[in-house]
Amino acid sequence: MNISEMAVRYENFKKTRQKHSDIQISDNNEIVLDGCRRVIEYDENLIKLELSAVGISIIGMNLTMKNFSIGGVIIRGDIHSLTFISKEEL
Repeated sequence: MNISEMAVRYENFKKTRQKHSDIQISDNNEIVLDGCRRVIEYDENLIKLELSAVGISIIGMNLTMKNFSIGGVIIRGDIHSLTFISKEEL
């Protein structure tokens, strides 16, 4: 088995294991999110992510994002709004 086949198998395995996402919001300055599939858009005022079942759009100021595990991110900054997006709109 070559590395490409292993990567495809691993991605397929991840899709079958994570059917939901966990989101923890602390005040308006931190979001801890587990179950992120990919980053769609990222700058200091807008972060869009694809989760297992839906997408999410976070709007704010001075937003930063850090990875804490496979599929896990921490978003910090002055968070103004959080909107869920259907998969079709991603």
